[in-house]
Amino acid sequence: MERRIKHLKISLIVEMLLGSIFAAFMALILGTMATDSPTSTGIDFVMGALMGFCLIAIPSVLIPALSLRELKRFPEKKTSNINYINSAIVTLFIFFPLGVWQVYNLVKLNKSE
Repeated sequence: MERRIKHLKISLIVEMLLGSIFAAFMALILGTMATDSPTSTGIDFVMGALMGFCLIAIPSVLIPALSLRELKRFPEKKTSNINYINSAIVTLFIFFPLGVWQVYNLVKLNKSE
């Protein structure tokens, strides 16, 4: 059981690191695109960057952080609902092989308890 939890923690940390990098990149791109109009101001850059960062950071950084928190309490509570939600989001929208790996480890973890 500890081995599965360790593998899940590593994959969630990798997902959070890659998600932060991609969110910062998208914030820069969307902020720059928001200033394309001749009448745009600095606040347009900030709003575009903030929206781009939030759209990417919430599913790829915040939800894995909540999943890590849930994994720390797994031996006592035996629940993994947020981890399944995170795995579904990763499988459908972010990176398919990482999502399949997480689902595999979650199923094995729940069977080993």
